[in-house]
Amino acid sequence: MTQDVPEQSVKSNYHGVKVLTTALSSLCILTVAMTLGLGHLYMMAVALAAVPLVSYAVGKRMLAGLTVRRQAADTAWDGQPVPVTLRIENQSNLPRYFLHARDTLPEGAQFAEGDGIIPLAVPARGTQESVYQVVFQHRGRYSIGPLDIQATDPLGMFFFSHRLRERSEIVVLPTPLSLPAIESFRGANYAAAGTHSAPVRGDSVEFLGIREYIAGDPLRRVDWKHSARYGELFVRDFERFTQTEVCVILDASPSLRQLPASFELMIKGVSGALHLAHHSGLPYRLLIGKPEVDGRPAQWSSDHLYHYLYALADIQPQTAVSFVDVVSKAIATAQPGGLLVLVTASADGRLLPLVQACTRRQIQVVALLPNVPALDKQGGVNDALHESDFLNALSAHGVMVVPLHPGGGS
Repeated sequence: MTQDVPEQSVKSNYHGVKVLTTALSSLCILTVAMTLGLGHLYMMAVALAAVPLVSYAVGKRMLAGLTVRRQAADTAWDGQPVPVTLRIENQSNLPRYFLHARDTLPEGAQFAEGDGIIPLAVPARGTQESVYQVVFQHRGRYSIGPLDIQATDPLGMFFFSHRLRERSEIVVLPTPLSLPAIESFRGANYAAAGTHSAPVRGDSVEFLGIREYIAGDPLRRVDWKHSARYGELFVRDFERFTQTEVCVILDASPSLRQLPASFELMIKGVSGALHLAHHSGLPYRLLIGKPEVDGRPAQWSSDHLYHYLYALADIQPQTAVSFVDVVSKAIATAQPGGLLVLVTASADGRLLPLVQACTRRQIQVVALLPNVPALDKQGGVNDALHESDFLNALSAHGVMVVPLHPGGGS
């Protein structure tokens, strides 16, 4: 951001007390000079009266010939300091003193230290760089600015200011929540480097055994002799190895509007799950009920990760989203051996048949459930983490439950 400070836009706001004191002093000296007829006192009164005018002219020139540029990162993490650099260039042959600058921060942001006032003293034909830090309390999109530059005259009688209306846009991403409990999850060891291979049932030359028929098994794998002997359908089972695919599903249904603190914790949990999959080299995808996000195929890349993080920076509970429907669609397209990460705060019984379907299809499930704060519990939503029947049902289907707490995953 570059902007010249025009001299004609400078507005003055002077200290009336100091100016009045100078004017009264000059008037007193002038009165004495007229009473006593002393010529040198006339000159002293005139000189004293001229002091505010000279000081005003000097102070007003302090803002002329300056160029200011603000530099800040395009992205940041919530709760972490973000450095912002102000570069002030003096294009005049005279130094610029008696200046200070202060940026305007949006709601939800604050200066990391102090009140953000930056003293400036720019040499002639020189530059000065000043750095301050801003902390954004929540994810989202923020705009820093406008920037106010103020100057005063050498005697401190007058104040001048100019506002630079240009702004810097910053996207604040959700900080990933630590989820150590997932690292030891069976069949998907996130701590391992590179791609992970998990044993799942499928077609291969390596015979595994005979098992009962499950709806959805291809008929070509039916062992007809074994089935005729026992009067029930049995299939030949094989073992193969495939790369684990991680699908993270966020509950963004309208009921989460009543749980603002829990929803923010869920967002951080989603960020943590995506980072775990990324650092482990696993292909992953995110479902939030938006076609532009849900339509991306599972893959592994930094661009893929940040596409999701940018989406998480903006996501809010949506009126047209049903978490159960999103989960159902995800299960329909998931491959055996995959991993579903469900992030919700509601003990919705409709999820239990879906989880049972995951067990039949050999899809592993992890549930990230926020520890609902006391204020959020007034929203009337069944707290999934403290609903014993719901938790027992999840456990019966082999679902791993990870509580979400601020600062950690378990």
